[in-house]
Amino acid sequence: MKTKVLSLMVVFLLGVFSVFAEEKTETINVKGGACDECKEHIETVVTGVDGVTSAKWNVETKVLTVVFDDAVVTLDKVQMFIAQGGNDTPKYKAPEKAYDALPECCKYEREE
Repeated sequence: MKTKVLSLMVVFLLGVFSVFAEEKTETINVKGGACDECKEHIETVVTGVDGVTSAKWNVETKVLTVVFDDAVVTLDKVQMFIAQGGNDTPKYKAPEKAYDALPECCKYEREE
């Protein structure tokens, strides 16, 4: 009897969480070069984040469109991963070591 009640509670809680989970689409300005290698690097970093289902970076506008499950990951965390990959975002500046590891064509003018 206890296992039935516990099982029902688990199923109920999973249902409640799935109702509140929502896929969101947001845009982020991401600093980068002007080549396809930059595009591939940024999109690969972002799609490697748990909860992210899609990432498209526009080389010309430097705008990343990211689709993610907000029950799994926040936009803040996505920006943190981007910075750790070597690219600056409005909220996080990439560490020098990560920026220096970018290919020369992917380096960009950094703000102080």
